[in-house]
Amino acid sequence: MRESRFPRAGARHLLFGLLALVIAATGAVAAPGQSEAAPSLSVREVQQDLAGLGYLPWEGVDGVDGPQTSGAISKFQSAQCLDVDGIAGPNTTTALMDKVEEVQRAVNTSADGIYGLWTVQGVERYQREHNLTYDGIAGPQTMSSMGIERRKGCSDDVQGLPYPSSYTQQVQWNLAGMGYLPWSGIDGVVGPQTRSATLEFQRDACISTDAIAGPETSDHMSEQVTKVQRAAGSGADGAYGPNTRAAVEDYQRDHGLAVDGMAGPNTMSEMGIARVMCDQSSGDPVPPADGSTRDRIVSIAAGEHGYREYNTNCQKYGDWCAAWCARFGTWVWQNAGVDVPTYWFTGDWYRWGLNNGHSVPASAGFSGIKPGDAVFWGSSPSNTSTSYHVDLVESVNADGTLNLIGGNVSDSVSRKYNVDPYAADIYGYTRP
Repeated sequence: MRESRFPRAGARHLLFGLLALVIAATGAVAAPGQSEAAPSLSVREVQQDLAGLGYLPWEGVDGVDGPQTSGAISKFQSAQCLDVDGIAGPNTTTALMDKVEEVQRAVNTSADGIYGLWTVQGVERYQREHNLTYDGIAGPQTMSSMGIERRKGCSDDVQGLPYPSSYTQQVQWNLAGMGYLPWSGIDGVVGPQTRSATLEFQRDACISTDAIAGPETSDHMSEQVTKVQRAAGSGADGAYGPNTRAAVEDYQRDHGLAVDGMAGPNTMSEMGIARVMCDQSSGDPVPPADGSTRDRIVSIAAGEHGYREYNTNCQKYGDWCAAWCARFGTWVWQNAGVDVPTYWFTGDWYRWGLNNGHSVPASAGFSGIKPGDAVFWGSSPSNTSTSYHVDLVESVNADGTLNLIGGNVSDSVSRKYNVDPYAADIYGYTRP
């Protein structure tokens, strides 16, 4: 199991280096204060804008109008309700520059419609200030935070479904959008199917189960939908509709998920959203660990420092000779009195936290992290490539950096010091 990955700082240096080469080749980026927009864009400038908005990787900024660029243009055109032909004609170029200018105005840089170094740096500064993943790219979450609509509502987005024009239809859209009701169930009639879906949502939300979408249920639905909208980069108004469905479809495509426009269990998990907010075995929220439990976690973990596996991935914490960082962490929690299952895959442990209301995604910040918490490395809990390591928090320093201890680091239980959770490759943490 890996201890670290390609560092974010290195990725940013690569990004700036690539962009600097682009600028040298095109002279496209103006210094601050120059705001006159270019009347048209070169291929490289189109690629810069597409990359800055998250439709094209920075490595794709090469001045060559190839399949990758055409695909990115098509995706942007679809999001803006333009004719999809993969060609940056006048309408597409205008829409692209307009969208970049919205981003530039949000970060107080020169609004010239060309996504250059000043814009990258301005967006990264904005992301840091708003506790977002900082990469200089105005992707869905960053645009949502800026209040910028990433995708327009197209006339054919409803795809034969009634527009949510009544309270009942909006409830059904919310239920269908979160995977509790099939799209075909949006009919404006409160029948058995809608009541059953409402009841299932109420159980997951740990609220009164009466199968009626009253004020409490409606408020909880809106809260969940708002989380989905923010993750997908659509307008966060708490009402699932055609725009949200389209944005979720884009999110699903980008993350290799089944594309259906529904923020069901897999999509919510990928977004870092807790779908089930209480322990389903009892119907009551799982209580957080008290201070003494956290102290025991730290003490037990510290007592294991220096322990080494005796054969490849063979250790005393479980019966398997397999990557064992998650097994070590859950072993420590169990011995400290935490009622957590045995996990070998880090993503399963994080999902357990989601289901019990104990996992916190990195997008929510790390201000609440405490000793004894488990921090998960990677980008999401989806698989062993995206969730590759877990450490326990041994202490939190005054500056917010973390001292960590974890298993299967260089074949042993080892420590890391002064880890900045905002800069590290951490996608979230779970409380005991």
